Amino acid sequence: MNNKPIKPYERVQLFSGGGSRFGYYLGSYAALVEHDLKPDIIVGTCGGSLSAYLVNLAPDPKDLQALMYSRELYSVIKAIRHVSPDEANRRAKMRYMTHALKRWHLSQRTSNGQKQRQADSYARLLDELQQLAMFRIDNEVQWLDELSSFASIENGSSQPNASTPEIAIIASRLYQAPIDGSSDEKLMLQELLFAPSRLANLPSSVSDLADEQLISPAHTFANGRIHQAVEIRTQWDFASVVRASMADMYYLPPIHITELGWCLGGVINLTPIELACQLGDSVFAETKAGYDSWLAVPAIQRVFGFDPNERLAAVHGYQPMEVTSHTNTASNNHQLHWLPFADNEQQLVGQNVQKRFNIKQMTIELIHADYDGFVQQMQAQWKYGYQRTADYIQQHNL
Repeated sequence: MNNKPIKPYERVQLFSGGGSRFGYYLGSYAALVEHDLKPDIIVGTCGGSLSAYLVNLAPDPKDLQALMYSRELYSVIKAIRHVSPDEANRRAKMRYMTHALKRWHLSQRTSNGQKQRQADSYARLLDELQQLAMFRIDNEVQWLDELSSFASIENGSSQPNASTPEIAIIASRLYQAPIDGSSDEKLMLQELLFAPSRLANLPSSVSDLADEQLISPAHTFANGRIHQAVEIRTQWDFASVVRASMADMYYLPPIHITELGWCLGGVINLTPIELACQLGDSVFAETKAGYDSWLAVPAIQRVFGFDPNERLAAVHGYQPMEVTSHTNTASNNHQLHWLPFADNEQQLVGQNVQKRFNIKQMTIELIHADYDGFVQQMQAQWKYGYQRTADYIQQHNL
């Protein structure tokens, strides 16, 4: 007799990253809905966490499109801005020219199997993340309030209903962990899973998943820098958690959440494929391009202590043994669907927020389109995500 637990959901969709191209997830979700493959739960990370929040507010594709093209969402995106020259001290202004070289150099301390130096303290890394962050969010406390208000007016309520997919979000936290047998503390990071509160009451609950050792996949790549166990929370606030998931190394600074401390991005587990396959029978994930070896790899290795391309290879090579919720038996015919989004950067050139280096001010500037341009960008992202997903569904007879 098979004693493996019944999975709590039939279908899971991952919104894994996306950055300012987050809109293609919404088109992909709409394609699944319109082909009777609506996900029961969405797991969002980084920019994908914002997309997950939008689905939570407007689960019907027509309402979701209206929210996606709204002036309220435009205001949310425009609130993300570059650091102005007067916000950085004179010495720090050079950071935009030197930070890539610096983090490449610092990341070498963790390469070739070497442990992160104890000199990299909690305070040192936290200060680095706060001081070197390129962007800020205006009026951060009320940042997402307009979206909720718009959804409430358009849909009659901003509260989820039976047709709304559950939402889970991945982030991480920075903390000081006691060293065994010593009064000293060492720098540690921990993956955070903000799970739906309802999940705790399902037959296969969060606690059951924990009993199955919900371990952070990055732990095995990070030479002790990342805690083995995932911290699970079922009571949480969307605004602060989305912001925490989007705190992407040197782009947005960490955010402080009561009882958790300083929280940073979902990059710690950008494509949580293992979790998704624990949660559902069918999983819709995306293929991803490799990380840039000059900028992205050193940044992630510096902060999180692992090579993201090694983790990405493990993600793309993952082969789960599915347990169906209908028969509770193992099957080699797993339903792990890889949607072809690895070329999104090339296909959506110019269809997102643009960056420009200002050599006079020594800053990276964000160039936001006007409202009409923003709508065109969102339309292009929606179409790309919708069409790629619809084509996949047709090709695989789903």
